[in-house]
Amino acid sequence: MARQNDLSSLSEAISRLVELGLAADTHYDRQKSRARKMAGDTIDGMSDAATTADDRAIRKRDLLDGPEEFGRVRLDRPRRGKSVRG
Repeated sequence: MARQNDLSSLSEAISRLVELGLAADTHYDRQKSRARKMAGDTIDGMSDAATTADDRAIRKRDLLDGPEEFGRVRLDRPRRGKSVRG
């Protein structure tokens, strides 16, 4: 009987740790999206009204995403495009 209690408490502990881990990811994602929105709003306020909407959107995306060259070394973003290996 003691073995069964140990297993159930272990199971509960693991479940709690998983819940905490998932909650931490959600908080990080919320923070990240809030920061991205704030940066986007600031960029919108500073954009050149003489350019087309498409050009402004491209410039904004480039500023928010960073240079393509850095995308290969970023660990917090999924890889885009084809693999370098051939």
